[in-house]
Amino acid sequence: MCIVDCQSVVFRAYLAGTLALVGGLLMFTSGYASKGVLYTALGYAVPRLSDFLSGTELSATVLAITVLELLMALGGITVMAGGFTILIRHSTVGRTLIWLGGGAGFLSLVLGFGYAVFRLGGLSPVLSYLPYWVGLAFAILGRRLAKGS
Repeated sequence: MCIVDCQSVVFRAYLAGTLALVGGLLMFTSGYASKGVLYTALGYAVPRLSDFLSGTELSATVLAITVLELLMALGGITVMAGGFTILIRHSTVGRTLIWLGGGAGFLSLVLGFGYAVFRLGGLSPVLSYLPYWVGLAFAILGRRLAKGS
């Protein structure tokens, strides 16, 4: 009875990690980068922190935000690290890395694609970065599959 459950959990984690690795590789090799909503929000928050914090608290908060922004900016590399982390059975950390590298999830994919169509001036330029969008979809699917493992 446990053998079937354990095998399905192991297979699910293996599939999730592999999808994230492939997705991160596609994102990285495509050469396209999109800034997620969280990245943009953090960028707006940093200048306003001095209104609420000072001294050591301000420095520590700015450092933490800088580290988060760096992980988000790496994109595909962070997603690949998340996929590898899922493969070594640390699904929560892996899912977090995929979330940071690929955006928040499906909503981020839809909004990012729509914004890219608007910003790049049509569907044709956006489709030239199809490997990025496929990789992002793989990463989101891998993150979702890793949820139960």
